Amino acid sequence: KQWYQRRVAITAGDNFLPSYEDLPQKKVDLPPYQEEQPGEESFMRTHHVRDFMAAADQLGTDSVFILCFLICFLFNWLGYIICFCLFTSVAARCGAISGIGLNLVKLLLILKRCTFENPQMIQAQQYMQIHEIQYMLLMTLGLLVLVFGILRYNSAKSAVRRTLLLPRYM
Repeated sequence: KQWYQRRVAITAGDNFLPSYEDLPQKKVDLPPYQEEQPGEESFMRTHHVRDFMAAADQLGTDSVFILCFLICFLFNWLGYIICFCLFTSVAARCGAISGIGLNLVKLLLILKRCTFENPQMIQAQQYMQIHEIQYMLLMTLGLLVLVFGILRYNSAKSAVRRTLLLPRYM
């Protein structure tokens, strides 16, 4: 016999294990195989569940929206970049957009209402007093960005719910 045809006895402690051919052939009773007809109902059900899971993953949750909103509101542009890099859901992106819009409003209100000792901030405050229309336009832009992010998230949520409730047709 060749070296690859020789059987090597495998030992487990003092006991020799039998070879595969020496083992008795046991018959295992399996339940009868029922071939399911690839019906439209089972196809729709599996695709509907898959679509639901994919849509839920892409949409995100309200808590992710609020988290990204607060991160962008508190950490300015740095928070906006962090949210866009770390989160990929629609809720996170819309929360980041809304947070940066409210952050712009916050910064404009701080610039307009506070008193400063820094000469650059005093010049910026005087500029805002002279150009009141630009101040109002920037304030309106911040509020529009805030509302846009909220409305975009709500419309995405309703679109996902609407498509999940519709019956599936091929």
